[in-house]
Amino acid sequence: MAKVCHVSSAHRSHDIRIFVKECRSLAAAGHEVYFVVHGESEEVDGVRIVGLGDPPASRRERMTAGARGAFEEAAALRADVYHLHDPELLPYVGRLKKLGAKVVFDSHEDVAGQIMEKDWIPVPLRRLVSRVYRLYEGRATRAVDAVVAATPHIADQFQGRARSVVAVNNYPMLDDIAFQERPFRERPRAVCYTGGVNDIRGGRIMLEAMKDVDGTLVIAGPCETSLSAAPASSSVEYLGVLPHERVNDVYAGSRAGVILYQPAENHCESQPNKLFEYMAAGLPVIASDFPLWREVVEGSGCGICVAPSDAEAAGEAAAFLINDPERAQRMGACGRRAVEERYNWAIEKEQLFSLYKELINSGS
Repeated sequence: MAKVCHVSSAHRSHDIRIFVKECRSLAAAGHEVYFVVHGESEEVDGVRIVGLGDPPASRRERMTAGARGAFEEAAALRADVYHLHDPELLPYVGRLKKLGAKVVFDSHEDVAGQIMEKDWIPVPLRRLVSRVYRLYEGRATRAVDAVVAATPHIADQFQGRARSVVAVNNYPMLDDIAFQERPFRERPRAVCYTGGVNDIRGGRIMLEAMKDVDGTLVIAGPCETSLSAAPASSSVEYLGVLPHERVNDVYAGSRAGVILYQPAENHCESQPNKLFEYMAAGLPVIASDFPLWREVVEGSGCGICVAPSDAEAAGEAAAFLINDPERAQRMGACGRRAVEERYNWAIEKEQLFSLYKELINSGS
């Protein structure tokens, strides 16, 4: 067992991947776990959250003073393993290594690919910034003891550049997403989308898809797409941002889950949480026809894949699942079974445990 310190200057203190999954799992396994992050100090489920107060007011402040403050607080703990979660923390790897600690970098996204979609970077500069970051990231991660990647695609970006690379997929926790057994025929004629929604995540396409469907699109999460842009015939119910536990109520009142991310460098190879949450809840899915997503959805028999910008096809899929509740429920059960057998955190966390065991048992 080891003294472990997770560090983030950009995420929330109860972040699903960092706190709920990784930190709590490591604490339950017997490690002494700290999480240095902006917010209040508290101890939850054996994890000691070291609060840094209010988050910085700007992105620049977060990436400079915010990152430095997080490093200083973390270094003072003198942990055996430091697990960093943000690119702006990479400049501090060398100083943490000088403390005799092991250092892990957790790459939640393909950041170089994500840069190509950043609205705050001028379009003509994005490719250059992406290339410069890729070079910087490669050099910086040579010094870390291991890279933990949230998907196999992200892991591939670090092969040959980092000493050790482990994919720890962001699959759902089975005790976090309730399997909804209420018969679909008794549920509202609704499909749902949960999470942040904007046009690149299919907001406009979802609204357009529902214009000829006898059913409602239920949206829960921060919304950047103007719902007033929905065709007059579309039925949309916006619930706002809900506590995580209330998302289960949304699933219980739906006959399918929708995820129509648009083609983008950071989407086609992603494994979005909501895809597996829909499956875990027993909802059939209507998903973008990306090869990786199609492999999961069609391989499990749990939904329908459509071209991401084809609103008509998405609408037909929604109508089919709404109008045939028995078949939709059978497809949803297939998704739940796939999550129980393969796509769940209880299985995935063993990859994290194995990495920590290797780091702790290895020499300095």
